Amino acid sequence: MHNVHIKSLLGLAMLMTISACGGGGGGEGGSTSSSSPSSTVESATRLADIKIDPNNSLTSIYEVDIDVSLPHLATSQVYISVCDNSGDGIESIDYDNCLLKAALQSGAGSYQLRVPNHCESLIAVVNVMEPNTSPLVYTLNHNNQAETTWLIQ
Repeated sequence: MHNVHIKSLLGLAMLMTISACGGGGGGEGGSTSSSSPSSTVESATRLADIKIDPNNSLTSIYEVDIDVSLPHLATSQVYISVCDNSGDGIESIDYDNCLLKAALQSGAGSYQLRVPNHCESLIAVVNVMEPNTSPLVYTLNHNNQAETTWLIQ
């Protein structure tokens, strides 16, 4: 009894596979396509046709030197996160994808970041681990500079 059901299921699966592949070869009664292969392929752009602004260095990153100096927090436990600010500020930060997460030492820190060009704005969130203390928020807008110094104080 079970062999009959298994054979029926195998036969049905083979029939579905054959019909899903489009059936037989391209003779009479075979399937035809209304578009030719050349009409569905987009034309390629030649390298000579690409125009690049002479001021574009074609680099995909920029560098940011971050210097943090918050002496009023020297005795507190403090953490900094630097993230892409493409959202709506602190509410939309994805802390799992930040460029930097670190503890400040005596309210200070120095960091060098290589930032992808698509990050046009950065946000730094400084969290003080004390009750009823709101985070400090700083932003930096990238102005197409290869190197930037960001002083957070």
